[in-house]
Order: sequence, then C-alpha cells, then structure tokens
Amino acid sequence: MLHRRYHSRIRALLLALLASAALAACQDISSLHAGPIPKAGQIFDQPPPPATVVRDGPAGELIAGPAPPFVPEAEVDAAVAEDLRPWLTAVERRQLAEASQRAAALFTLEPVAWQAVDPTGAHTASGTVVAVGNVYRAVRGDLCRDVRQSVVKDDKRHQDQVTLCRRHFGGELAVWVVGNADQ
Repeated sequence: MLHRRYHSRIRALLLALLASAALAACQDISSLHAGPIPKAGQIFDQPPPPATVVRDGPAGELIAGPAPPFVPEAEVDAAVAEDLRPWLTAVERRQLAEASQRAAALFTLEPVAWQAVDPTGAHTASGTVVAVGNVYRAVRGDLCRDVRQSVVKDDKRHQDQVTLCRRHFGGELAVWVVGNADQ
C-alpha cells in the first residue's frame, strides 16, 4: 500500500516535468527557422580547426624532433659501433655519429652518406648509415632502431649493425646511442 502511493507521486511528478518540457519545446520551435541552417559538419557555425601535418621521416617529430640533435662531445663514441671506433679518428667518429642521428629518423633502407676531411681539406673517410628496421619499443620502454653503419677508409670497407636507442639528456635533447633493446 505504501509503495503504491510513493510510485504514483513519482509518476505524477515525472508526467508534470515531461509536459512542461514539451510546452517549452513548442515555444522555441519558431526560433529554429529564424536564422540560416548551419552546414553539415559545423558546430555552432564555426569551421573545423586546421589539421597539422608533420613531414619528417616515418614518425616525424615523435622520433627525431624538429631537427636532428647535436651530439654532445661526450656522447659521440656512444653513437658509433664499438667495432668501428678503433678505425676512426675523432672527426670521423663525429661525422658517423651525426649521420646515425639522421638515419635513425628516416625511412627504412634510406641511406645517409657521410664524409670526413682533415684540417687541410683532404678526404680521410666516408661511408653510409642505413636504418634496417622500423622504430620499436625496447623491453624497458625506450625507442630503438637497428641501423647499419659502414666506413670506407684507406680503401678498406668496415661495417657493423647496431641497435640505437634514444637517450634523453634533459630538456628536449634526445640522442640515439648504441644500446641493447633486450635489457
């Protein structure tokens, strides 16, 4: 008996609210036809925001930033394969490290050429760096990419395939250095 009274009061209240909403809607119908009808896809007569297109490698600024980073002097050797370091001078290692930064951000199998010269302007070494796989997440969450670094020096060719992983050095500086994706 008590439940019936309670439910009938709620039902009456809901019917009253529904009726007042219907009357309010009928009064506003004339205002809908007063102005122009908005075009499809536009909300509140505002055009959609322009789409931002980033063009720079397979994932643009996500893996490279707006420009290849400058490799700090202390990290040059960290971006060069360990087997290639003994064959190269400091200038040659810097050129190879900077080419590796660019190659890590480019499309797979797109070579980046590099060349080193001595203070007299004589050619001392050259080579290429090629990304041989797509960017992937390492076990600990770092972004990594496999690249092949090659060197031609004194008419001898040396090459090594390494995994480069992004290491953050504070601020927005992130450099691709030799790492291990499994650790």
